[in-house]
Amino acid sequence: MMEYSELYLKYDLLLPSKFDGGFLIIAIYEKIKAGEIDEYFTVKEINEILKDISIQFEQDSVRQWGNIKDNLFHYFFRNHPDEPWKYYLTDYAKNVVDLMVNKLENPYKNHPLKKSFEDSFIINFNEITSIDVLERKFGRIFIQGSKKIIVDHLESLEDELRDSYKDLNDILQKDEQDATILVKEFTLVFRKFGVKAEDITNAILSKDKFLDNLQSVIDLFYQKMNKSLLLDKTEIDKNINDWERGREVYADLKDFFNSVDNKVNIIRRQINHASEKLSELQEQFSTRSHFRLQIKKFFKLALENTKYTESGAIFENGFPLKALVFESTSILYPRHYDFNIHTSNIIINIKADENYAFNERLKIVKEIDNQQRINNWVAKAKDMLQTRKELIMDELMTAIANEEEDESIAYQVASQMVSYASEDKEVVIDIKQELISLDEQNISLWKTRIKK
Repeated sequence: MMEYSELYLKYDLLLPSKFDGGFLIIAIYEKIKAGEIDEYFTVKEINEILKDISIQFEQDSVRQWGNIKDNLFHYFFRNHPDEPWKYYLTDYAKNVVDLMVNKLENPYKNHPLKKSFEDSFIINFNEITSIDVLERKFGRIFIQGSKKIIVDHLESLEDELRDSYKDLNDILQKDEQDATILVKEFTLVFRKFGVKAEDITNAILSKDKFLDNLQSVIDLFYQKMNKSLLLDKTEIDKNINDWERGREVYADLKDFFNSVDNKVNIIRRQINHASEKLSELQEQFSTRSHFRLQIKKFFKLALENTKYTESGAIFENGFPLKALVFESTSILYPRHYDFNIHTSNIIINIKADENYAFNERLKIVKEIDNQQRINNWVAKAKDMLQTRKELIMDELMTAIANEEEDESIAYQVASQMVSYASEDKEVVIDIKQELISLDEQNISLWKTRIKK
């Protein structure tokens, strides 16, 4: 592994200063893009560009190509293989310039963040049929491009809001500007923060929905692993391995989205700080108004204490009068002090209540067991819906209540199935206003069918 000390040693070769080749690389890249010179250029064209740079930036002398070419040939320039007197820019040189251009003119600036999330992270219905399909779409290696899009988009968003925040500060510092123009300019800039805040909220919703869908896919691998416990060892090992690989994919994406959440929190703080500028604008208007009123009062007072004479206007009555505000200081003190009150710290050792702790553990175990049974019934109900294409809710709840002897489990399973059917576009809920009471159970519900 390369030590970072090598970066310090080769920094000037990797990123040359502006007059030691930096501006030359940018100018050549710009002229190639504009079609002013060919991709393979000559020394004559290089010297002309160096001369233009010297004039444009008012240098005392023109930088000589012979003095800088040795350093630039490490990473930025190469000779044409068939025409050695011609040169071309390396891919590294182009990438460095593209990186700078994209930093200043990010391509995601006018592209919604929510759209980037939906384009890069989406799971269609029945799309993931095996662990190999999941890894090809969302594996650590295959998803790097999509991750970079989101990171670049967030960086663009952060830069744009930082520039807008600076614009707000500049607007507030224009003391002599008309209030109407000031409010108009402030509104145009501040509107960006509202639009970006809405975009971020929608993007986070898309992200959360994707993670829920991915978790559902991982749960399917887990269910398949549980069902294969009665099969041969080879099949068991395969299903366990598939589930573990799926968990690795989920953990990787979860870590990535945690870093995304941190960046989003920073952006949200920028938006909150921008909201404080509204208070500053209001305070500025209030201060201006108060100052103008005071000036108006001062002029009125001056006119009232002025008289016109042959030599010009003069003040009378000793105007302006000055005086210091004086007020006697009163020191209040208590008449008595009591220094003899001492409070001792008493540590009370409370004996552990073993019976209470045991009963609470039983409640927790029972709750976990109930949740496991609910999950098992939900999985059974989904399988029944998949095979029969129809699920009658009162029959399902009756079967659950009779077997589990617990009405709450039947109710929870029914609620989760209705929620599942509401989210899946391929599933239809048919509810008729016909009240049905379950046999031997204290439950009544509308006649409900779920169809696929």
